[in-house]
Amino acid sequence: MSQIPASAISIAFVGAVIYLWLRSVAHRREAPAIVRAQSHSFWCALIAFFASTSWDLPQTWRIPMNGTDSSSVFAAALSPGIWILLVYLIGLFTWPKELQPVRTASLEARTLATPFPKSLGIFVALLLLTAVGLLWPASRVEGSVGIPESETTMFDSDGSYSYTSAGPTDGLLPGNQMLPVFIVALAGIVVAAGVIAAVILNRRPLAGITAEDNQALRTVWLNRLLRNTGIVLLAFCVSVANYSQGYSTGGPYELLNYGALAVALTLFFWGPRTTFSAHSTTRERTAFSRLRDQLFALQYTTATLALLAVAIGWSFLPVDEEFRMPTNERTTWILVLFAGAALLYIVLNTLYLGYASRVARQASAAPKHHAPLPLWSYIAAGLLVAICAYLLLDPPLETLWGFAPPNRGLVIGLLLLLAAAHMGFTWFSRRAIIPWAVSPAEEIWYRRVLELRSMRVATSAVLAMLLIGYGFPAGLGLFALLVFVVPAVIFLERPGTAMVRAQQPTAAS
Repeated sequence: MSQIPASAISIAFVGAVIYLWLRSVAHRREAPAIVRAQSHSFWCALIAFFASTSWDLPQTWRIPMNGTDSSSVFAAALSPGIWILLVYLIGLFTWPKELQPVRTASLEARTLATPFPKSLGIFVALLLLTAVGLLWPASRVEGSVGIPESETTMFDSDGSYSYTSAGPTDGLLPGNQMLPVFIVALAGIVVAAGVIAAVILNRRPLAGITAEDNQALRTVWLNRLLRNTGIVLLAFCVSVANYSQGYSTGGPYELLNYGALAVALTLFFWGPRTTFSAHSTTRERTAFSRLRDQLFALQYTTATLALLAVAIGWSFLPVDEEFRMPTNERTTWILVLFAGAALLYIVLNTLYLGYASRVARQASAAPKHHAPLPLWSYIAAGLLVAICAYLLLDPPLETLWGFAPPNRGLVIGLLLLLAAAHMGFTWFSRRAIIPWAVSPAEEIWYRRVLELRSMRVATSAVLAMLLIGYGFPAGLGLFALLVFVVPAVIFLERPGTAMVRAQQPTAAS
Protein backbone atom coordinates (compact mmCIF):
# COMPACT_ATOMS: atom_id res chain seq x y z
CA MET A 1 0.00 0.00 0.00
CA SER A 2 2.98 2.28 0.38
CA GLN A 3 3.26 2.41 -3.42
CA ILE A 4 0.18 4.61 -3.74
CA PRO A 5 1.40 7.43 -1.43
CA ALA A 6 4.83 7.22 -3.08
CA SER A 7 3.20 7.56 -6.51
CA ALA A 8 1.12 10.49 -5.29
CA ILE A 9 4.22 12.23 -3.94
CA SER A 10 6.12 11.68 -7.20
CA ILE A 11 3.19 12.97 -9.27
CA ALA A 12 2.91 16.05 -7.04
CA PHE A 13 6.64 16.72 -7.37
CA VAL A 14 6.62 16.30 -11.15
CA GLY A 15 3.50 18.48 -11.36
CA ALA A 16 5.28 21.26 -9.45
CA VAL A 17 8.26 21.04 -11.82
CA ILE A 18 5.95 21.19 -14.85
CA TYR A 19 4.12 24.19 -13.37
CA LEU A 20 7.35 26.13 -12.79
CA TRP A 21 8.67 25.24 -16.25
CA LEU A 22 5.51 26.33 -18.06
CA ARG A 23 5.35 29.54 -16.05
CA SER A 24 8.91 30.37 -17.03
CA VAL A 25 8.22 29.61 -20.71
CA ALA A 26 5.08 31.74 -20.88
CA HIS A 27 6.55 34.68 -18.97
CA ARG A 28 8.99 36.04 -21.58
CA ARG A 29 7.91 39.66 -21.52
CA GLU A 30 10.07 40.70 -24.49
CA ALA A 31 8.11 38.44 -26.88
CA PRO A 32 4.67 39.28 -28.34
CA ALA A 33 1.66 37.81 -26.55
CA ILE A 34 0.76 35.40 -29.35
CA VAL A 35 4.35 34.12 -29.55
CA ARG A 36 4.37 33.42 -25.82
CA ALA A 37 1.02 31.66 -26.09
CA GLN A 38 2.30 29.47 -28.94
CA SER A 39 5.49 28.61 -27.06
CA HIS A 40 3.46 27.78 -23.97
CA SER A 41 1.19 25.49 -26.01
CA PHE A 42 4.14 23.71 -27.62
CA TRP A 43 5.94 22.93 -24.38
CA CYS A 44 2.75 21.79 -22.69
CA ALA A 45 2.04 19.35 -25.53
CA LEU A 46 5.65 18.10 -25.58
CA ILE A 47 5.69 17.43 -21.84
CA ALA A 48 2.29 15.71 -21.99
CA PHE A 49 3.47 13.52 -24.86
CA PHE A 50 6.57 12.23 -23.09
CA ALA A 51 4.76 11.82 -19.76
CA SER A 52 1.76 9.94 -21.16
CA THR A 53 3.72 7.66 -23.49
CA SER A 54 6.13 6.46 -20.77
CA TRP A 55 3.61 3.68 -20.16
CA ASP A 56 4.25 0.01 -19.52
CA LEU A 57 0.83 -1.58 -19.92
CA PRO A 58 2.28 -5.15 -20.08
CA GLN A 59 3.24 -4.87 -16.41
CA THR A 60 -0.45 -5.03 -15.53
CA TRP A 61 -0.89 -8.59 -16.82
CA ARG A 62 2.38 -10.06 -15.59
CA ILE A 63 2.47 -12.26 -12.49
CA PRO A 64 5.99 -11.51 -11.22
CA MET A 65 8.07 -14.35 -9.80
CA ASN A 66 9.95 -12.03 -7.46
CA GLY A 67 6.95 -11.42 -5.25
CA THR A 68 6.38 -7.82 -6.34
CA ASP A 69 3.13 -6.33 -5.09
CA SER A 70 0.60 -6.20 -7.92
CA SER A 71 -2.06 -4.20 -6.09
CA SER A 72 -1.38 -1.08 -8.15
CA VAL A 73 -2.36 -2.46 -11.57
CA PHE A 74 -5.29 -0.06 -11.84
CA ALA A 75 -3.03 2.88 -11.00
CA ALA A 76 -0.65 1.75 -13.75
CA ALA A 77 -3.55 1.39 -16.17
CA LEU A 78 -4.71 4.94 -15.40
CA SER A 79 -1.21 6.39 -15.81
CA PRO A 80 -1.56 7.91 -19.33
CA GLY A 81 -4.96 9.41 -18.61
CA ILE A 82 -3.68 10.93 -15.37
CA TRP A 83 -0.66 12.47 -17.09
CA ILE A 84 -2.70 13.92 -19.96
CA LEU A 85 -5.18 15.41 -17.51
CA LEU A 86 -2.52 16.74 -15.14
CA VAL A 87 -0.17 18.31 -17.70
CA TYR A 88 -2.88 19.95 -19.79
CA LEU A 89 -4.73 21.30 -16.75
CA ILE A 90 -1.47 22.79 -15.48
CA GLY A 91 -0.79 24.21 -18.94
CA LEU A 92 -4.24 25.79 -19.23
CA PHE A 93 -3.93 27.54 -15.87
CA THR A 94 -0.34 28.79 -15.92
CA TRP A 95 -0.73 31.88 -18.09
CA PRO A 96 1.13 35.00 -16.90
CA LYS A 97 -0.95 37.91 -15.65
CA GLU A 98 -0.87 39.80 -18.94
CA LEU A 99 -2.21 36.70 -20.75
CA GLN A 100 -4.85 35.68 -18.23
CA PRO A 101 -8.30 34.76 -19.63
CA VAL A 102 -10.68 37.70 -19.32
CA ARG A 103 -14.41 38.22 -19.59
CA THR A 104 -15.39 39.64 -22.93
CA ALA A 105 -18.56 40.88 -24.56
CA SER A 106 -17.52 39.33 -27.89
CA LEU A 107 -19.87 36.96 -29.64
CA GLU A 108 -16.95 34.58 -30.29
CA ALA A 109 -18.21 31.02 -30.72
CA ARG A 110 -17.17 28.42 -28.18
CA THR A 111 -18.69 25.35 -29.80
CA LEU A 112 -17.09 22.37 -31.49
CA ALA A 113 -17.99 23.75 -34.91
CA THR A 114 -15.14 26.20 -35.56
CA PRO A 115 -11.95 25.25 -33.67
CA PHE A 116 -12.32 21.46 -33.50
CA PRO A 117 -10.15 19.56 -36.05
CA LYS A 118 -12.86 17.27 -37.41
CA SER A 119 -10.77 15.01 -39.68
CA LEU A 120 -8.26 14.35 -36.93
CA GLY A 121 -11.10 13.76 -34.48
CA ILE A 122 -12.60 11.12 -36.80
CA PHE A 123 -9.20 9.44 -37.15
CA VAL A 124 -8.74 9.27 -33.37
CA ALA A 125 -12.32 8.01 -32.99
CA LEU A 126 -11.48 5.13 -35.36
CA LEU A 127 -8.49 4.29 -33.17
CA LEU A 128 -10.82 4.29 -30.17
CA LEU A 129 -13.23 1.92 -31.92
CA THR A 130 -10.29 -0.34 -32.80
CA ALA A 131 -9.22 -0.37 -29.16
CA VAL A 132 -12.75 -1.30 -28.06
CA GLY A 133 -12.90 -4.06 -30.66
CA LEU A 134 -9.64 -5.58 -29.39
CA LEU A 135 -11.12 -6.08 -25.92
CA TRP A 136 -13.12 -9.14 -27.02
CA PRO A 137 -10.17 -11.33 -28.17
CA ALA A 138 -8.20 -10.13 -25.14
CA SER A 139 -10.93 -11.36 -22.80
CA ARG A 140 -10.55 -14.90 -24.22
CA VAL A 141 -6.85 -15.24 -23.35
CA GLU A 142 -5.98 -18.02 -20.93
CA GLY A 143 -3.58 -17.29 -18.11
CA SER A 144 -0.31 -19.05 -17.40
CA VAL A 145 1.76 -19.83 -14.33
CA GLY A 146 5.24 -18.37 -13.97
CA ILE A 147 8.33 -20.56 -14.26
CA PRO A 148 11.08 -20.15 -11.64
CA GLU A 149 14.76 -19.89 -12.51
CA SER A 150 16.32 -23.19 -13.53
CA GLU A 151 19.79 -24.57 -14.27
CA THR A 152 20.52 -27.83 -16.11
CA THR A 153 23.81 -29.66 -16.72
CA MET A 154 23.80 -32.69 -19.06
CA PHE A 155 26.74 -35.13 -19.33
CA ASP A 156 27.36 -37.34 -22.36
CA SER A 157 28.98 -40.76 -22.34
CA ASP A 158 32.23 -39.35 -23.74
CA GLY A 159 32.62 -36.99 -20.80
CA SER A 160 31.46 -33.80 -22.55
CA TYR A 161 28.70 -31.79 -21.01
CA SER A 162 26.35 -28.97 -21.83
CA TYR A 163 25.02 -26.35 -19.47
CA THR A 164 21.80 -24.43 -19.90
CA SER A 165 20.07 -21.93 -17.70
CA ALA A 166 16.78 -20.12 -17.86
CA GLY A 167 15.81 -17.09 -15.86
CA PRO A 168 12.47 -16.79 -14.12
CA THR A 169 9.50 -16.32 -16.45
CA ASP A 170 6.61 -14.22 -15.21
CA GLY A 171 3.12 -15.62 -15.29
CA LEU A 172 0.21 -14.20 -17.29
CA LEU A 173 -3.13 -13.08 -15.90
CA PRO A 174 -6.14 -14.49 -17.78
CA GLY A 175 -8.30 -12.33 -20.00
CA ASN A 176 -11.32 -12.31 -17.68
CA GLN A 177 -9.17 -10.64 -15.01
CA MET A 178 -7.48 -8.25 -17.42
CA LEU A 179 -10.68 -7.05 -19.10
CA PRO A 180 -11.60 -4.65 -16.21
CA VAL A 181 -8.04 -3.29 -16.25
CA PHE A 182 -8.18 -2.63 -19.99
CA ILE A 183 -11.58 -0.96 -19.65
CA VAL A 184 -10.29 1.28 -16.84
CA ALA A 185 -7.22 2.23 -18.91
CA LEU A 186 -9.32 3.03 -21.96
CA ALA A 187 -11.89 4.97 -19.95
CA GLY A 188 -9.13 6.98 -18.27
CA ILE A 189 -7.71 8.04 -21.63
CA VAL A 190 -11.11 8.99 -23.06
CA VAL A 191 -12.27 10.86 -19.95
CA ALA A 192 -9.00 12.80 -19.69
CA ALA A 193 -9.13 13.82 -23.36
CA GLY A 194 -12.81 14.77 -23.09
CA VAL A 195 -12.30 16.90 -19.98
CA ILE A 196 -9.33 18.75 -21.48
CA ALA A 197 -11.17 19.31 -24.78
CA ALA A 198 -14.11 20.81 -22.87
CA VAL A 199 -11.78 23.07 -20.89
CA ILE A 200 -10.04 24.25 -24.08
CA LEU A 201 -13.33 24.98 -25.85
CA ASN A 202 -14.82 26.85 -22.88
CA ARG A 203 -11.70 28.79 -21.90
CA ARG A 204 -12.21 32.52 -21.93
CA PRO A 205 -10.23 34.49 -24.54
CA LEU A 206 -6.71 35.51 -23.57
CA ALA A 207 -6.01 39.18 -23.05
CA GLY A 208 -3.84 40.90 -25.66
CA ILE A 209 -4.74 38.41 -28.42
CA THR A 210 -7.32 38.95 -31.14
CA ALA A 211 -10.48 36.85 -31.37
CA GLU A 212 -9.18 35.15 -34.53
CA ASP A 213 -5.90 34.23 -32.85
CA ASN A 214 -7.72 32.97 -29.76
CA GLN A 215 -9.76 30.68 -31.98
CA ALA A 216 -6.65 29.54 -33.87
CA LEU A 217 -4.91 28.90 -30.55
CA ARG A 218 -7.79 26.67 -29.47
CA THR A 219 -7.43 24.72 -32.71
CA VAL A 220 -3.71 24.21 -32.05
CA TRP A 221 -4.35 23.00 -28.50
CA LEU A 222 -7.07 20.59 -29.66
CA ASN A 223 -4.90 19.30 -32.52
CA ARG A 224 -2.03 18.47 -30.19
CA LEU A 225 -4.36 16.96 -27.60
CA LEU A 226 -5.95 14.68 -30.20
CA ARG A 227 -2.59 13.62 -31.64
CA ASN A 228 -1.32 12.83 -28.14
CA THR A 229 -4.49 10.87 -27.38
CA GLY A 230 -4.19 9.03 -30.69
CA ILE A 231 -0.60 7.98 -29.92
CA VAL A 232 -1.66 6.67 -26.50
CA LEU A 233 -4.63 4.80 -28.02
CA LEU A 234 -2.29 3.33 -30.63
CA ALA A 235 0.06 2.10 -27.90
CA PHE A 236 -2.96 0.60 -26.11
CA CYS A 237 -4.06 -1.22 -29.28
CA VAL A 238 -0.59 -2.65 -29.93
CA SER A 239 -0.19 -3.81 -26.32
CA VAL A 240 -3.62 -5.47 -26.19
CA ALA A 241 -3.04 -7.12 -29.58
CA ASN A 242 0.30 -8.50 -28.38
CA TYR A 243 -1.39 -9.75 -25.21
CA SER A 244 -4.04 -11.53 -27.29
CA GLN A 245 -1.47 -13.08 -29.67
CA GLY A 246 0.96 -14.09 -26.95
CA TYR A 247 3.80 -12.07 -28.55
CA SER A 248 3.97 -14.53 -31.43
CA THR A 249 6.69 -13.72 -33.94
CA GLY A 250 6.42 -13.90 -37.69
CA GLY A 251 4.48 -12.14 -40.40
CA PRO A 252 1.43 -10.95 -38.40
CA TYR A 253 3.62 -9.60 -35.60
CA GLU A 254 5.86 -7.64 -37.99
CA LEU A 255 2.83 -6.41 -39.94
CA LEU A 256 1.31 -5.13 -36.70
CA ASN A 257 4.48 -3.25 -35.78
CA TYR A 258 4.94 -1.69 -39.22
CA GLY A 259 1.27 -0.71 -39.35
CA ALA A 260 1.51 0.90 -35.92
CA LEU A 261 4.62 2.77 -37.01
CA ALA A 262 2.81 4.11 -40.09
CA VAL A 263 -0.14 5.29 -37.97
CA ALA A 264 2.22 6.90 -35.45
CA LEU A 265 4.04 8.81 -38.20
CA THR A 266 0.69 9.95 -39.62
CA LEU A 267 -0.31 11.37 -36.25
CA PHE A 268 3.13 12.87 -35.72
CA PHE A 269 2.98 14.92 -38.93
CA TRP A 270 -0.75 15.79 -38.72
CA GLY A 271 -0.15 19.36 -37.66
CA PRO A 272 -2.81 22.08 -37.43
CA ARG A 273 -3.70 23.89 -40.66
CA THR A 274 -4.23 27.23 -39.02
CA THR A 275 -2.41 30.54 -39.21
CA PHE A 276 -2.31 33.38 -36.76
CA SER A 277 -3.38 36.77 -38.05
CA ALA A 278 -0.62 38.46 -36.09
CA HIS A 279 1.93 36.46 -38.07
CA SER A 280 0.32 36.74 -41.48
CA THR A 281 -0.18 40.50 -41.34
CA THR A 282 2.80 41.89 -39.46
CA ARG A 283 5.63 39.43 -39.94
CA GLU A 284 7.47 38.78 -43.17
CA ARG A 285 9.22 35.53 -43.87
CA THR A 286 12.93 36.20 -43.37
CA ALA A 287 16.00 34.29 -44.46
CA PHE A 288 16.55 33.17 -40.88
CA SER A 289 13.01 31.78 -40.62
CA ARG A 290 13.62 29.77 -43.80
CA LEU A 291 16.90 28.55 -42.34
CA ARG A 292 15.13 27.42 -39.16
CA ASP A 293 12.40 25.67 -41.16
CA GLN A 294 15.09 23.82 -43.09
CA LEU A 295 16.71 22.74 -39.82
CA PHE A 296 13.42 21.36 -38.50
CA ALA A 297 12.63 19.53 -41.75
CA LEU A 298 16.15 18.09 -41.95
CA GLN A 299 15.99 16.84 -38.36
CA TYR A 300 12.57 15.23 -38.76
CA THR A 301 13.59 13.49 -41.98
CA THR A 302 16.99 12.19 -40.95
CA ALA A 303 15.94 11.23 -37.41
CA THR A 304 12.90 9.35 -38.73
CA LEU A 305 15.00 7.46 -41.27
CA ALA A 306 17.58 6.56 -38.60
CA LEU A 307 14.88 5.27 -36.24
CA LEU A 308 13.28 3.33 -39.10
CA ALA A 309 16.64 1.74 -39.86
CA VAL A 310 16.91 0.60 -36.24
CA ALA A 311 13.32 -0.71 -36.20
CA ILE A 312 13.72 -2.66 -39.45
CA GLY A 313 17.20 -3.94 -38.62
CA TRP A 314 16.05 -5.10 -35.18
CA SER A 315 13.56 -7.53 -36.75
CA PHE A 316 16.44 -9.27 -38.59
CA LEU A 317 18.69 -9.74 -35.55
CA PRO A 318 19.69 -13.34 -34.80
CA VAL A 319 17.99 -14.95 -31.81
CA ASP A 320 20.02 -16.88 -29.24
CA GLU A 321 18.90 -20.46 -28.95
CA GLU A 322 17.64 -21.44 -25.52
CA PHE A 323 19.57 -24.71 -25.19
CA ARG A 324 22.97 -23.50 -26.33
CA MET A 325 25.72 -21.62 -24.58
CA PRO A 326 25.28 -17.86 -25.06
CA THR A 327 27.26 -16.34 -27.92
CA ASN A 328 28.15 -12.79 -28.87
CA GLU A 329 26.53 -12.93 -32.32
CA ARG A 330 23.37 -11.02 -31.39
CA THR A 331 25.29 -8.45 -29.33
CA THR A 332 27.72 -7.88 -32.20
CA TRP A 333 24.93 -7.16 -34.65
CA ILE A 334 23.19 -4.84 -32.17
CA LEU A 335 26.37 -2.78 -31.90
CA VAL A 336 26.67 -2.66 -35.68
CA LEU A 337 22.99 -1.69 -35.98
CA PHE A 338 23.21 1.30 -33.64
CA ALA A 339 26.51 2.49 -35.07
CA GLY A 340 25.12 2.11 -38.59
CA ALA A 341 22.00 4.13 -37.74
CA ALA A 342 24.16 6.94 -36.34
CA LEU A 343 26.35 6.87 -39.44
CA LEU A 344 23.24 6.96 -41.64
CA TYR A 345 22.05 10.08 -39.81
CA ILE A 346 25.42 11.81 -40.21
CA VAL A 347 25.77 10.79 -43.87
CA LEU A 348 22.28 12.08 -44.74
CA ASN A 349 23.05 15.43 -43.11
CA THR A 350 26.38 15.56 -44.95
CA LEU A 351 24.70 14.85 -48.27
CA TYR A 352 22.19 17.63 -47.69
CA LEU A 353 24.92 20.11 -46.78
CA GLY A 354 26.81 19.08 -49.90
CA TYR A 355 23.71 19.65 -52.02
CA ALA A 356 23.10 23.06 -50.40
CA SER A 357 26.73 24.03 -51.00
CA ARG A 358 26.47 23.03 -54.65
CA VAL A 359 23.30 25.10 -55.08
CA ALA A 360 24.96 28.15 -53.47
CA ARG A 361 28.41 27.73 -55.04
CA GLN A 362 28.25 31.26 -56.44
CA ALA A 363 28.74 32.51 -52.87
CA SER A 364 31.81 30.35 -52.24
CA ALA A 365 34.08 33.38 -51.93
CA ALA A 366 32.05 34.80 -49.05
CA PRO A 367 33.54 34.38 -45.55
CA LYS A 368 32.20 31.48 -43.52
CA HIS A 369 31.55 32.26 -39.87
CA HIS A 370 31.68 29.51 -37.27
CA ALA A 371 32.42 28.97 -33.61
CA PRO A 372 32.84 25.91 -31.37
CA LEU A 373 30.13 24.65 -29.06
CA PRO A 374 30.13 25.59 -25.37
CA LEU A 375 32.97 23.87 -23.53
CA TRP A 376 30.63 22.05 -21.16
CA SER A 377 28.98 20.18 -24.06
CA TYR A 378 32.32 18.72 -25.14
CA ILE A 379 33.11 17.76 -21.54
CA ALA A 380 29.71 16.12 -20.98
CA ALA A 381 29.80 14.17 -24.25
CA GLY A 382 33.43 13.18 -23.69
CA LEU A 383 32.73 11.84 -20.20
CA LEU A 384 29.72 9.84 -21.40
CA VAL A 385 31.61 8.35 -24.33
CA ALA A 386 34.69 7.59 -22.20
CA ILE A 387 32.64 5.78 -19.53
CA CYS A 388 30.69 3.84 -22.15
CA ALA A 389 33.85 2.94 -24.07
CA TYR A 390 35.47 1.60 -20.90
CA LEU A 391 32.42 -0.55 -20.08
CA LEU A 392 32.10 -1.71 -23.69
CA LEU A 393 35.70 -2.95 -23.66
CA ASP A 394 35.65 -4.25 -20.08
CA PRO A 395 32.01 -5.11 -19.25
CA PRO A 396 31.02 -5.96 -15.66
CA LEU A 397 30.51 -9.69 -16.25
CA GLU A 398 29.62 -10.26 -12.61
CA THR A 399 26.54 -8.10 -13.17
CA LEU A 400 25.78 -9.27 -16.72
CA TRP A 401 25.59 -12.94 -15.82
CA GLY A 402 25.77 -15.24 -18.83
CA PHE A 403 26.81 -12.41 -21.17
CA ALA A 404 29.29 -13.15 -23.97
CA PRO A 405 31.17 -9.91 -24.81
CA PRO A 406 31.83 -9.04 -28.45
CA ASN A 407 35.24 -8.82 -30.06
CA ARG A 408 37.23 -5.89 -28.68
CA GLY A 409 38.65 -5.05 -32.08
CA LEU A 410 35.14 -4.62 -33.46
CA VAL A 411 34.12 -2.38 -30.56
CA ILE A 412 37.21 -0.20 -30.97
CA GLY A 413 36.63 -0.02 -34.72
CA LEU A 414 33.01 1.10 -34.31
CA LEU A 415 33.95 3.73 -31.73
CA LEU A 416 36.71 5.11 -33.96
CA LEU A 417 34.36 5.10 -36.94
CA LEU A 418 31.74 7.13 -35.05
CA ALA A 419 34.38 9.57 -33.80
CA ALA A 420 35.82 10.01 -37.30
CA ALA A 421 32.35 10.51 -38.79
CA HIS A 422 31.50 13.18 -36.22
CA MET A 423 34.78 15.04 -36.63
CA GLY A 424 34.51 14.87 -40.41
CA PHE A 425 30.96 16.20 -40.33
CA THR A 426 31.99 18.99 -37.94
CA TRP A 427 34.83 19.99 -40.26
CA PHE A 428 32.51 19.98 -43.29
CA SER A 429 29.64 21.81 -41.53
CA ARG A 430 32.00 24.67 -40.63
CA ARG A 431 33.06 25.07 -44.27
CA ALA A 432 29.87 24.30 -46.16
CA ILE A 433 28.15 27.16 -47.98
CA ILE A 434 24.80 28.31 -46.59
CA PRO A 435 22.32 29.35 -49.33
CA TRP A 436 20.66 32.04 -47.18
CA ALA A 437 21.67 35.64 -46.64
CA VAL A 438 21.81 35.55 -42.85
CA SER A 439 23.85 37.50 -40.33
CA PRO A 440 27.14 36.15 -38.91
CA ALA A 441 25.45 35.38 -35.57
CA GLU A 442 22.68 33.44 -37.32
CA GLU A 443 25.23 31.55 -39.41
CA ILE A 444 27.20 30.62 -36.29
CA TRP A 445 24.03 29.38 -34.60
CA TYR A 446 23.14 27.25 -37.64
CA ARG A 447 26.54 25.57 -37.81
CA ARG A 448 26.61 24.97 -34.05
CA VAL A 449 23.18 23.30 -34.16
CA LEU A 450 24.41 20.94 -36.88
CA GLU A 451 27.55 20.10 -34.89
CA LEU A 452 25.53 19.54 -31.71
CA ARG A 453 23.17 17.19 -33.55
CA SER A 454 26.07 15.15 -34.87
CA MET A 455 27.67 14.92 -31.43
CA ARG A 456 24.30 14.09 -29.90
CA VAL A 457 23.55 11.20 -32.27
CA ALA A 458 27.06 9.76 -31.95
CA THR A 459 26.87 9.92 -28.15
CA SER A 460 23.41 8.36 -28.05
CA ALA A 461 24.60 5.55 -30.35
CA VAL A 462 27.47 4.73 -27.98
CA LEU A 463 25.05 4.79 -25.04
CA ALA A 464 22.63 2.49 -26.87
CA MET A 465 25.45 0.11 -27.78
CA LEU A 466 26.22 -0.28 -24.08
CA LEU A 467 22.83 -0.06 -22.37
CA ILE A 468 20.80 -2.01 -24.96
CA GLY A 469 23.43 -4.11 -26.69
CA TYR A 470 24.93 -5.40 -23.45
CA GLY A 471 21.58 -6.27 -21.90
CA PHE A 472 21.39 -3.76 -19.06
CA PRO A 473 17.92 -3.24 -17.49
CA ALA A 474 15.44 -2.10 -20.14
CA GLY A 475 14.67 1.23 -18.51
CA LEU A 476 18.27 2.42 -18.84
CA GLY A 477 18.04 2.27 -22.62
CA LEU A 478 15.66 5.24 -22.52
CA PHE A 479 18.62 7.40 -21.49
CA ALA A 480 20.14 6.86 -24.94
CA LEU A 481 16.86 7.86 -26.58
CA LEU A 482 16.68 10.95 -24.36
CA VAL A 483 20.13 12.06 -25.51
CA PHE A 484 19.05 11.52 -29.12
CA VAL A 485 15.87 13.63 -28.94
CA VAL A 486 16.87 16.43 -26.55
CA PRO A 487 16.28 19.74 -28.40
CA ALA A 488 19.33 21.77 -29.31
CA VAL A 489 17.41 24.99 -28.64
CA ILE A 490 17.57 24.27 -24.92
CA PHE A 491 21.36 24.45 -24.88
CA LEU A 492 22.24 26.98 -27.60
CA GLU A 493 21.45 30.67 -27.42
CA ARG A 494 19.42 31.84 -30.38
CA PRO A 495 20.59 34.76 -32.53
CA GLY A 496 19.59 38.11 -31.13
CA THR A 497 20.33 37.34 -27.49
CA ALA A 498 23.07 39.08 -25.60
CA MET A 499 25.27 35.99 -25.53
CA VAL A 500 25.19 35.48 -29.29
CA ARG A 501 25.71 39.16 -30.03
CA ALA A 502 28.81 39.03 -27.86
CA GLN A 503 30.11 35.97 -29.75
CA GLN A 504 33.19 36.76 -31.78
CA PRO A 505 32.75 34.96 -35.11
CA THR A 506 35.60 33.15 -36.78
CA ALA A 507 35.75 33.69 -40.52
CA ALA A 508 37.15 31.00 -42.79
CA SER A 509 37.57 31.37 -46.48
